[in-house]
Amino acid sequence: MILKYKTWAAAAFLFFTLLVFILPEHLAAQTVNMVFVKGGTYWQGSNEAPYSANERVHRTTVSSFYISSTEITQAQWLDVMSSNPSKFPGKDRPVEYVSWYDAVKFCNALSVKEGLIPAYKIVGSKVEWDKEANGYRLPTEAEWEYAARGGQTGAITDEPLAKAPYAGSDSSALTVGWFDANSGKTTKPVAQKAPNALGLYDMSGNVWEWCWDWYGTYPKDVIVNPDGSDNQTGQKVLRGGSWFTPEKLLRVTYRYWNVPTFKVNSVGFRIARNAEEQKEEPKEETEVALPGGLNMYEVLSPPVKNH
Repeated sequence: MILKYKTWAAAAFLFFTLLVFILPEHLAAQTVNMVFVKGGTYWQGSNEAPYSANERVHRTTVSSFYISSTEITQAQWLDVMSSNPSKFPGKDRPVEYVSWYDAVKFCNALSVKEGLIPAYKIVGSKVEWDKEANGYRLPTEAEWEYAARGGQTGAITDEPLAKAPYAGSDSSALTVGWFDANSGKTTKPVAQKAPNALGLYDMSGNVWEWCWDWYGTYPKDVIVNPDGSDNQTGQKVLRGGSWFTPEKLLRVTYRYWNVPTFKVNSVGFRIARNAEEQKEEPKEETEVALPGGLNMYEVLSPPVKNH
């Protein structure tokens, strides 16, 4: 009897050791830190030349929402999706080489994992957004820009932007982002640079980020919670610039786009969720020519190498 007890105890100890120290890291829960963003009305876009034609200034209102403090990492992706498509492996690096469709599938899978109502109904290539669902989703382009600019701290101004800042810096992206001049031609672990006023990291640089919207020309009039649904261009919005791009494309108002099946090693995403207005808590302390002299292939399609 004593021998059997010792054998059982040894087996239990071995199992515990395997569970804690040896099993693959992705089996541990990978939480996503969500930051509350109080809604407001701001001047979306900028008057900065030569970008103003594509960033036509207009008044935009967004409701309160939550957004992830970092781009989705490879550890977070692996925990939910069980495989890693990234070309620059590293658990704390942003997941990349993911299409827009991959991103919305991740949102639904994470929602199910956490017992939330999925935001998307996906049938083949058709994706419908249930705006009443409490699950995870992609930010809209208007939400993304509002958050990148610092929400009520930085986005709400008396007049349109004459010069667009970076996410966390008015003058230089060096302190807040990874781009062609400082990345070493690779992605970097998230949250290594300074955050913006909301505590959001890497909204300038590291990887481009998918938004929900179909890309299209900005409206001229005041708009509330736009989602790009009227734009039938076949292109989805990308924001923020990446490790591959020049500094000027990391401006918080800069716009890019590509087909929703597109994937490359400089494209990832972050996620959002709805926030109920009555439960808000104050935070503690039609296409146009590309500006900048670069074409879409040059900006979004660096050579893909397996690392």
